[in-house]
Amino acid sequence: MARGRTCTAVGLTALLAVTLGNAAAATTTASTTNIKPNQIALNSAANNYADFIVLMVNKSSLTAELLTWPEKFTDSKVLKSFKIAIGKAEGDKEVEGDNRTPEGVYFAQHHIDGRSLPQKYGTMAIPIDFPNPIDQLKGKTGHGIWLHGVERDSRIEEAKVTEGCVAFYNKDIGNLTSWLKSHQGVVVIAEDIKEVNREADLEIIKAQTLNWMSAWAARDVDAYIDYFSTDFRYNGMNRDAYRDYKKRIFGTYKTMSVSYDHLRVISHPKYAISFFNQDFRGDEHFVSDGRKVLYWEKTASGHWKIIREVFESRRFEFVTFTDQEVALLSDKSGLSASPDAEKKNPNL
Repeated sequence: MARGRTCTAVGLTALLAVTLGNAAAATTTASTTNIKPNQIALNSAANNYADFIVLMVNKSSLTAELLTWPEKFTDSKVLKSFKIAIGKAEGDKEVEGDNRTPEGVYFAQHHIDGRSLPQKYGTMAIPIDFPNPIDQLKGKTGHGIWLHGVERDSRIEEAKVTEGCVAFYNKDIGNLTSWLKSHQGVVVIAEDIKEVNREADLEIIKAQTLNWMSAWAARDVDAYIDYFSTDFRYNGMNRDAYRDYKKRIFGTYKTMSVSYDHLRVISHPKYAISFFNQDFRGDEHFVSDGRKVLYWEKTASGHWKIIREVFESRRFEFVTFTDQEVALLSDKSGLSASPDAEKKNPNL
């Protein structure tokens, strides 16, 4: 890592909350340039940063990259590269027991201390939410897909040895626990990471997310429902039933407002997501604060539509870190090899 340069794209501490009224303009771009994040540059001074963090897992190269995730992903910075091992079988996970590593966008779950696990999982495990709502929609089955350590370092060198998990050297999985916080860290797994986050897709999804929120705030039910796929389902309702439900809800409030912050977008060859913290007010007596994840799928005609919508009462939060903490991740090669002697249990 280079020293003596500033880390200009990190430090998004300002609140992004905006109350939506009129429909936002849908600005898109025709560019299809693949995004190649820069290597983060460190100062000798101890700067403080705050940003989202994402782990990009590249199955074809058997590597993973830990990245900052600013509002504009083209400004993302590489914090660390890791060598990994993946599932024994090729391809995307479809059914339980197929020994394939799933491909998609996932959220880290509660960390598991390795002392409570069989030795093969090493010092730590970070489960991910497979099968997520899209996986369930596609009928995929299985459970227990984790990022985890190993009982011996040579297992990483064997490359394709897990039952579908992503395995790391123990030192690396220990480091990751402080960056991929439970229910906050995002893990993107793809056969070829070059197909992830095409700039044109990111711009379109962001614009459509803002326009969808504007239609919601304006109680324009027809414009609002047009952003949903014909295959959309919510609590047993199809799109038509959901439209009628929302129309009734919209009509119960004299005043209604929607605001958001921490909006982020990821596109994947299989689908895209946008997520944000959401604050809803209806007549000053109904309050719904939390976070929302929209899962987008591209139609046969090439349009992105919402296929699933998930709301949770928890909120998305930035990870705060310093130059020194970034430096602790680094080594000269950029790919860690943790000696067996360093098998300590990191703090949860």
